[in-house]
Parts: sequence; C-alpha cells; structure tokens
Amino acid sequence: MKQVVMTLIFLGKICVSLAQNAVPAAASPLPDTTQKLEILRALRYNFEKKDSINSFLSLAGNVELRQGGTLFYADSAVVNQLTKVVEAFGNVHVNDGDTMNTYANYMRYTGANKLAYLKGNVKMVDNKDGIITTQELWYDLNASMANYKTGGRVVNQKTVLTSTGATYYGATKDVVFRKKVVLNAPGYSIYTDSLQYNSISEQATFIAPTTIINNNRKIYTSKGYYDLKTGTAVFANRPKIVDSTSSITADDIRFDDKEGIGQFKGNVVFNDTANGISILSNELFANNKKNAILATEKPLMIIQQDGDSLYIAADTLYSGRITDMPKSRTIPVITDTLGKAWVAPDLLGKDSSMNRFFEAWNNVRIFSDSVQAKADSLFYGGIDSAFRLFKKPVIWSADSQISGDTIYLFTSNQKPQRMFAFFNSFIVNKVGAHQYNQVKGNTVNALFKEGYIDYVRTKGRAETVYYAQDENNGFVGMNRATSDAVDMFFNNRKPERVKFINDLQGITYPMRQIPPGQATLKGFEWLDKLRPKTWLDLLKDP
Repeated sequence: MKQVVMTLIFLGKICVSLAQNAVPAAASPLPDTTQKLEILRALRYNFEKKDSINSFLSLAGNVELRQGGTLFYADSAVVNQLTKVVEAFGNVHVNDGDTMNTYANYMRYTGANKLAYLKGNVKMVDNKDGIITTQELWYDLNASMANYKTGGRVVNQKTVLTSTGATYYGATKDVVFRKKVVLNAPGYSIYTDSLQYNSISEQATFIAPTTIINNNRKIYTSKGYYDLKTGTAVFANRPKIVDSTSSITADDIRFDDKEGIGQFKGNVVFNDTANGISILSNELFANNKKNAILATEKPLMIIQQDGDSLYIAADTLYSGRITDMPKSRTIPVITDTLGKAWVAPDLLGKDSSMNRFFEAWNNVRIFSDSVQAKADSLFYGGIDSAFRLFKKPVIWSADSQISGDTIYLFTSNQKPQRMFAFFNSFIVNKVGAHQYNQVKGNTVNALFKEGYIDYVRTKGRAETVYYAQDENNGFVGMNRATSDAVDMFFNNRKPERVKFINDLQGITYPMRQIPPGQATLKGFEWLDKLRPKTWLDLLKDP
C-alpha cells in the first residue's frame, strides 16, 4: 500500500512538470549537465516501472528532450530514465551544437555514451558544409562522428557523393567513403572504392584505384588528391591521363586545371595518338591552353611511321603551335626548295594541322633504319615538314655521310624526301676499308628514294675524290677533281657514277701511285663513332 501511494505521488509530480513544460513560456530552466537526460516537453505521457533497472516513460505529442547541449525532438518517445536509453518515433530531429541537425523516422539513443542509431529517411544537415542522406545512420555525438553502411549520399553545394558506406568526422569536416564511391561535381565525375572528401576545402583524397572523368579526359590514379575548388591536383603511384588524342603516364603528376599547366615526373611516357608521336623523359611540363610540351632529363621523341620509326634525343625537347611563337621569331623556310608557286598555309583555318613545331637543344641525335643524324640543335616546322639541323650537323644514310654548317631535311609522311646542306658542305661515301668517295662544296642537295640517298648534287666550286671500280668492284684508280658542280648517282644505296659539270680540272692516280695526303680533301672526317647504330644508343650519354 505504501509503495502504491509513493508511485501515485511520483506520477503526480511528473504530471505537473509535463503540464508546465507543454507551454514553452512557462517552462523553468533545468540544470544543463553533459550526462543528465532531461524531458522538456510532451503533450501526453505514460509511466511504467518493470523492475529495478527498467523504468519507462512513454511520451507523445511534440516531445522534446535534452542532454547537455543536444536537443531531441519527436512525435513520440519511450525513455528509460535509469539507463538513459531513448527510442523516438516519427519526425525525429536531433539538434547538436546548433549547426548540426539530423532527421529520421526512428531513433534509438543511448545517453550514457551518446550514441544514436537513426533509421528511415535519415538526413544529417550541417548548416555550413553539406547534407548526408541515407536509410540508416550511426551517430556518435561525443566524437562528432557519423557513419552509414547500407548506402547513402552526401551533397555539398554542387558536389554530390554516393557510396555504400561512409564515415563523417564533424571536427574536421572529412568524410571517408567506402565501396562503389561516385563523386559528381560540375565538369567532373570520380569513381573509386575508397575516397576521403573534405567539405570545407572541397578536396578529394584518393586511397584506392580511382577513375576521374573530365569531359573527354580520363585520369587513373590510386594515390593523391584533387582540389575541386582550385582545380589543382597531385597524383602518385604511376597515374595516367587519357583523352581523345593523347595519353600520359608518370610516377608523379601535378596539374592546375584553371591555369592549364601540368608537371610530370619520373619515367614519363607521353603518346600523341592523333599524330603518332611519343615522348619518353624523366620530366615533362605541359601547357594545355597553348597545347605545348617541354620535356627534359634525357627526353626521347618517337615519330611512328610504317616500318621505320624516327627517334630523336636531346637534352631538351619543346613542342608548340607556330601561331604562339613570338613574332620576333621567324621560321627559316627555303622557298626555292618548295617552288615559286609555294603559298604560306592558313595555320588557323583549313591548314591548322600544319600549325605545329618542335625544337630540340643540345646533343641532338636522330635514328631511323634509313637515316641517322646528330647536331647541336634542331627545329621542325609543320608548314613544310622540314627538320632544320644547326651547328655542325651530320647525316648518315647507308654508307654515306653528309655534313655542313646547316642542314635541312624535308620529309613526307615522316620519311626523308630531300636534303639541303649549305656552307662547308661535305659528303663522304665509304667504299672500302680505307677508301672514301668525297665531295666538298658550298651546297649539297640530295634526293631520297625509299628512305635512302638516290641522287646528290654539290655546287659551289666542288672538289671531289672518287674511286673508280671495275665490274667486280675492284679499285682501278682514284680521281681527284674540281668543277662548278658534281652530280652523284646511286644504285642499291651505293654511288654508281659521277658527273662533273663545267670547268672540270682533275687527275687520276693508279691505286698504287696515290701520293700521300691526296686521298682525302681538306676537312675530311669519317664520324662513324658518333653515329647511333640503334635507337637504344640514344638513351646513352652522348
């Protein structure tokens, strides 16, 4: 009987308290502690005490609870005041620290460790940094952490992320997404299995194989970060970038999309699939706005062609658009080699494919099966498909060597068609163990057939040393002569005959009667030791 009376008195006190709290203006403030679970409001209630550790209070109608600085709202709730466990139903709302608000259809909350499980149309809203939506959410209010495991979505301004699982860290505003992660932002889509995203900095950090799609460009990486706000990125572990016309792979990649510049370091492989050009180097810089590339640290350019690719090595390689060149620079075009009817191409219109150039500096070396070369520097212009070699250039083809102060090598479909060497031009053709045909003059013009020298004309008081041979290729004598010009005709990649033009003066010596010093012209050098024998020689130090 005494126990019943005490219970009625206790219920009467609760009834008065709830009746007062039903009107906000009349509610008296209760002590704010971090542990006490307070009942601030309800329209209806029911009390049930089952045993010494289970005392239930059923609340309905505009329920409002508080623990420390966290407020809880619901249509109805069941509160175990002894264990501080709350089950809330309908229009559940958790307000933590004013800015963090979480909504759901159902919540189970353990006040002792401030853990909440929310279910049904869950939405967590940070007033400053985004929204999380899911069907089930585990929320640790002590650590300001939340996670979902059955699929969810995070929206931060115009960025939307979805995944199977995720963990939100309220202190740092980081979200770690797991399994089937998709990030969609203006201009970008990211697909991965694990991703860390910061809603304040809008930086995505990659910790698993990831694909980033930006218009026609795809980026593959497994480590690094991308800043969606600034457009800057750093990737590691051999990332790769692919677009409709090219691809590039390196150990490390850094780029700034807003400025359109990128830096690629470590075993860089660049492929221009549209033009059949590849560049290998240890460091490469790219400017997308100017469509320009600068390669350093032992770069190697490969120009692909059927059966005879062209390899070019130098200390530095640069490629860009002719129309972006400084106006003070002019491209040396020898118009007489192109014919009087030659018309400059429309580089910004119908002939825009010719609006390319590349140049190389220091220790330039070239290799193809048919032609090899070396020079100090090189310039190639798309307007005439000509390689311009400067400072003591040398070209080899089969057993022939051509040198001069400057050499222009004109190509068609990346194959040599014509060569023009001027000032101190010298052509040497090895015909025996110690026998060399030689032609020296002011200029040398050579025509190629199937990639090899077929005809050579030397002009400008030409000097020659020529070994006559019989039908069995035996040497019968050596002719030393001068004339205004000399034509040399080739057959099977070997000189077959020589024609002297105007003012011929010369002498022929039997093989055993060649005077000392007469077997070579002044300035003769056989530079075979400098000649690359395979493309692998270009990877060695010059």
